[in-house]
Amino acid sequence: MKDLKGIVDVYPALNPLGIDSITRGIPGFDLDMNRIYPGSKDGSMYEYIASGIVNDLKGSSVCIDIHASNIFLTEIPQVRISCENERTLVPLAKKLNCDYIWVHPSATVLEATLAYTMNSIGVPTLVVEMGVGMRITKKYCEQLVDGIFALMKDLGIWEGEAIEPREPLISSDDSQVAFINAGESGIFIPDKGHWEEVQKGEHIGDIVNPLLGEVSQSILSPCNGIIFTLREYPVVDEGSLVARILKRGEENA
Repeated sequence: MKDLKGIVDVYPALNPLGIDSITRGIPGFDLDMNRIYPGSKDGSMYEYIASGIVNDLKGSSVCIDIHASNIFLTEIPQVRISCENERTLVPLAKKLNCDYIWVHPSATVLEATLAYTMNSIGVPTLVVEMGVGMRITKKYCEQLVDGIFALMKDLGIWEGEAIEPREPLISSDDSQVAFINAGESGIFIPDKGHWEEVQKGEHIGDIVNPLLGEVSQSILSPCNGIIFTLREYPVVDEGSLVARILKRGEENA
């Protein structure tokens, strides 16, 4: 392909056994594949695999680690970055055509993940979260593919056509994000949509007691902002995450 001026490696799945069994971990083992990096050549078979993946990716100009959310939540296309890598990664993330860049405190980033490991050895690695677990959201996939080509063009890897990426919202402080958790167990029925703007005190949804048919908790927005995470799976326990809101306006100043 004449427009491609570099090498692009695509790994459809780093845990194919997990995909086949519709689990996050490796079947037959109480083990999350994304919690064993950098692995070890002298370790178990799965640590050996992780070590091989890291060795294969070493030396890359950039790595994009693409995830769906879990089955309980739906997420807008977003890039998650450790604050210690903010200066290097945010300019790259802006090219990915995502709606939101969430810069996390370092303490919240698990050291045994692929992204942490690759960034620690000098390979700029971006983690993309979007959609719902075990599901393909076509419009989000197309949005990200456009962004990948835009990033490749910026890096000089691609000389063909590419879009001008959308301007993402960026938060670099977790105080800019409001977490809403269920105060009761029951069935969550949303009243607002994903990626919808809300005002402080506005009704987001209800938790209904399925035995009595009564509303056991009415959930109101604690701030002005945009819902960027919303509960997809209706059954909730006390403490379950229902929504995340990116604060806007005066509350985010």
